[in-house]
Amino acid sequence: MDIRNVKTFVRVAELKSFTKAAEKLNYVQSTVTAQIKQLEKELGYSLFDRIGKRISLTVMGESFLKIAYELLKVAEKAENLNASSNDIKAVLRVGVSESLLISVFKDLIPEFKAMFKNIDLRIRSGHTVELLEQLRQNNLDLLFVAKARNTDPDLKCYYARKEESVFVSSPDYKSYDGKSVTTENIFKQNFIVTEREGMYYTYLSKLAAESNASVNDWIEVDNVLVIIELVKKGLGVAFLPEYLLSNEIESGNLKKLEVTALPDTYYSQILCHKDRWVTPFMKELINMLRSKRPERD
Repeated sequence: MDIRNVKTFVRVAELKSFTKAAEKLNYVQSTVTAQIKQLEKELGYSLFDRIGKRISLTVMGESFLKIAYELLKVAEKAENLNASSNDIKAVLRVGVSESLLISVFKDLIPEFKAMFKNIDLRIRSGHTVELLEQLRQNNLDLLFVAKARNTDPDLKCYYARKEESVFVSSPDYKSYDGKSVTTENIFKQNFIVTEREGMYYTYLSKLAAESNASVNDWIEVDNVLVIIELVKKGLGVAFLPEYLLSNEIESGNLKKLEVTALPDTYYSQILCHKDRWVTPFMKELINMLRSKRPERD
């Protein structure tokens, strides 16, 4: 059985399209069709139902897909069995939430590439919900996100660090009195917020509701760096992860507001599908993160 045919089958199954699979694999569509036919001939059963322009996995195709993932894992192990870090050739697809990419993950990239020169590192940033779905569909190998503790049985956590979010303002923002701010007073302020579907806005709204208040979200921006700049200009307060703001707070560009109550704790986590083999270079990337930001609970 040609492992290339198995790889093609997995890509067609994931994308539900011969055309899209050909584009991703840099094949002409006839090559993809021929590979699938050869694989079906070897197996002795059909893998796809073809109705018009739509395709779907047959019952046997659904069963073989699980086996195909195992075959690819074994093939990857065999290819890298006797390879040094500089000899390993592979692609590593990592999904990273925007705030973690900006504040944490970007600093790991030079060190990782220095150790694994032949690994093609492909980083995708986006919303946590979208990235989780990409991981489940096997379009990502690893996922580095901030969220509540993972409870999905199909995903395995390889790193978890307890995180906190904080309220910040510009250094000269004078819309409150004293060092400590009550939740009642904080929600009288103008907020610069992230997208409403995001975790930070959800936590902020929950805290407001617990205080019988609402969020005065007079500016909404889908970019945390822009939010930080607007806060520094005194246009409002923001609620963002502390790891993203620590340098700005330490340098005096932002002021941390000591609010009397904060919402639920969450964790920065590295997640991987439970059935995926964690390669040596994936483990090394996780170890690099642990070294720079040790796990904590």
